[in-house]
Amino acid sequence: MKTAPLLTVVCFCAFVGLCITTPVSAKVDKSITGKWIVNDEATDTLQSKVRRSNPSSRSGPSGVVVGVPTPGGVGPSGPNSTLKFPIVLACEEISFEIEEDTVKASCASGVSREFLIGNVHGRTTRFRRNVLTESYSSTSRLVKHDIRVDKEGNLVAKVKIRPKGGISQTYVRVYSRPSETESQDEKAEVENTENEEITVKPEDS
Repeated sequence: MKTAPLLTVVCFCAFVGLCITTPVSAKVDKSITGKWIVNDEATDTLQSKVRRSNPSSRSGPSGVVVGVPTPGGVGPSGPNSTLKFPIVLACEEISFEIEEDTVKASCASGVSREFLIGNVHGRTTRFRRNVLTESYSSTSRLVKHDIRVDKEGNLVAKVKIRPKGGISQTYVRVYSRPSETESQDEKAEVENTENEEITVKPEDS
């Protein structure tokens, strides 16, 4: 006779737990659009996994440090390469916005790059809300971009380069959304700048 009440209590607790956890999960933004800040700790962890699965990725082209390309890295040539790879992975802050059939990636440094969706100038680019991929080949190598939001809500950017007749290299960088504190501080700074009064020194009479 005690089984039914006990079962009722268990079901009620499970329902309450579901009600509590569901809103938290719903807050995770799965879209790549918006602003992202580099997450060095997550980058090191993921890049280490990539190196362990592919030991040859320990060495790379000039301008690459610990698997993360630096601004001095050599980029590809070709149409529409307004942001030479691998500079896109060297952005400390990056944002994505959609403009018709284009996904625009912009670094805080002012450098930007456009991904043209479809097959354009030998580049195949696909986009859905949380995933952006691009692949193309030149006379010297094959390049694949894979930028997506993972289940934790982080933006994981992977670029794979395979030289013709060479060994593939995979580079990874992880970004996270700015914290609410950072966003509020930035907003306050902008508002303070807009509200600054210009003081004009009176001319000597």
